[in-house]
Amino acid sequence: MPRTPKKIFSVVTGSVLRIFFLMLSDICCAVGSIIAVGALCSVLGLPSSMCVEPPKFLPFCIALLICNMVFSCYNGSIFYPGAGVNKIEEIRRLAGSVCITYILLFSWYSFFRNNQSFPPLFMLLSIFLTGIMLPIVRGIVRKVLKFIHTGQTDILIAGAGKGGAQVALEFQQDSYFGFRVVGFLDDDPEKQGKIISGIPVLGTLADAEKIAGQHNIHYIVCCIPVMILSKIYRDFSRYFTHIMYVPGPQIFPIAWVTPVSIGVFCGFEIKNKLLQPLSRILKAAIELLLAIVAIICLLPVFLVLVPLIKFTSPGPVFYRSIRLGQNDKEIAVWKFRSMYADADARLETLLRNDQELKEEWERDFKLRHDPRITPVGNFLRKTSLDELPQFWNVLNGTMSIIGPRPIVRDEVKYYGKHYELRKRVKPGITGLWQVSGRSDADYRFRVLLDTYYIMNWSIWMDYYIFFKTVYIVLMRKGAR
Repeated sequence: MPRTPKKIFSVVTGSVLRIFFLMLSDICCAVGSIIAVGALCSVLGLPSSMCVEPPKFLPFCIALLICNMVFSCYNGSIFYPGAGVNKIEEIRRLAGSVCITYILLFSWYSFFRNNQSFPPLFMLLSIFLTGIMLPIVRGIVRKVLKFIHTGQTDILIAGAGKGGAQVALEFQQDSYFGFRVVGFLDDDPEKQGKIISGIPVLGTLADAEKIAGQHNIHYIVCCIPVMILSKIYRDFSRYFTHIMYVPGPQIFPIAWVTPVSIGVFCGFEIKNKLLQPLSRILKAAIELLLAIVAIICLLPVFLVLVPLIKFTSPGPVFYRSIRLGQNDKEIAVWKFRSMYADADARLETLLRNDQELKEEWERDFKLRHDPRITPVGNFLRKTSLDELPQFWNVLNGTMSIIGPRPIVRDEVKYYGKHYELRKRVKPGITGLWQVSGRSDADYRFRVLLDTYYIMNWSIWMDYYIFFKTVYIVLMRKGAR
């Protein structure tokens, strides 16, 4: 039966509340950035009244919110909020929205307020700081909303199989979309009434409308075969305002897919970023610049760590390991030595005498509690300082800052058919695997994330991974 206006209002309240807090955080973040940059300019003595007297912020705030709406940065639409865009695409759109907003603001003041002057440094710093802080503040707001169970959208998942369970787990662990899974729908009689991934199976697919009405749910995620969905879509569309279809656990380059209508047929255009020279040249140039800056800024850290490693355990300061690079070529990857000099011999003895450790090594190619690590090496690994020499690998062109982690020859078998894709790119110091779970993630998940990164790569994804890595290193999360 169709929804009543009262029920529609009740189910969108969570989404609307979420959008309200995102708008509020955007305004506070943007205004705070302008004030902070103004204070900095005042300290530097820049001759601008804007630096010492905050502007009338109302037009700026309105312009920012309108630009964010145009770029669909509020769950897709403020009137019919849904999943919106993915994290990486949101960062890209926020950057575009911020640039346009500031250009409009400074253009208006320049043309209509002749008494205001804006040094280029002020404008660039304002855009940079706002663009950096908006995604960070939004992430904090989303985590807080999830923690206090506010601003969440209740959903049902059609299909309680492996795919449905994995999607439910993603929604439970992630705060970005703001989805709260109320229950599963599945036609398997053996699953009725059971708990899967901590979520109950509430009924069959035919019960969708009744169950959604009982819980005031307007959103359903379908993790079922497309043939089944095609049969029940008409029934679902009579009641649900949003229907999401997840075809399965296959890796798909969704970040650069554009739907195309060809007459009455539906198609998808995929942009292959790996074959676009300009994008790859830009990535290489940015990472080369970052590597040079990093080596210069971290030189004092090098000067402290070199004698610390040398005098606390016998052996060389640096460790050179052979890994597979781009096009399956072997490369030398450098690290600060974090293990005893006879680590290889100790490993052979450990694996020979302990079957559990042998199985762990064969499964993950690492030991969770590795006795070969020195006390200083343990600190280096927890802080990721042992990987600093890899900036030299970036300078000599064998590695990237962002990319799949370098692997040894014995690990190729775990990638299977995906290795042909993986060897097209340079390995990186950090990557999507590290910021999505790092060493806590199993190897299957690592292969999944490496493949996803390559198929969905963009400069904006590298931007996200870089700052997420900084956060993880500072918080010392996941490093082993």
